[in-house]
Amino acid sequence: MQFVEPIRDVKKISQVKNILRWEWNIRDLLLFELWINSALRISDLLNIKTKDLFNENLEINDFFDIKEEKTNKTNRITITPKVKDTLKLYSEIYPEIVKDSNNFIFFQKKTFPLGSISIWRKMSWLLLSKICKDVWLKGNFWNHTLRKTWWYQARMNSIPLEIIQHKLNHSSLAVTQKYLGITADEIKDACNKLDL
Repeated sequence: MQFVEPIRDVKKISQVKNILRWEWNIRDLLLFELWINSALRISDLLNIKTKDLFNENLEINDFFDIKEEKTNKTNRITITPKVKDTLKLYSEIYPEIVKDSNNFIFFQKKTFPLGSISIWRKMSWLLLSKICKDVWLKGNFWNHTLRKTWWYQARMNSIPLEIIQHKLNHSSLAVTQKYLGITADEIKDACNKLDL
């Protein structure tokens, strides 16, 4: 199994979002923002439908529940304020997608009817690879990168491990600790800061 990098620099996250906005690629901007903020596995993310994010009045939900494919457990996903802003823009650009509750949010653009088929895992990986190169990120960036980015950024922002474990729907704290990706430099910095 190949080691997957998180995006460690929050400035790079902003740069990615700015590029996608500038390119007016709102579907992919939403994909990136929801992916990084939900910390979902790509298989679960690509199955999200309009009814998960919008209610019957086409208003944006505050959260949605999703049954994770890998664990078969239900996870409640908060729709953050930044994601809500992008969803508003998405609904203006793709009103035909939002109107049908069974449409896939991350639809393939060359299908009919539009919204009937979700993008594939490979397409999401190609998007992520391209955008990481566009902002000069070096390393192994795969479909698990944005899930891992949420873990990393949560840890860097002093979110308790128990909350990270719950958010990621891990069965134990040991599983969460295994995937945190602590580097030798971080250990060195921690030792130097503590320096009792």
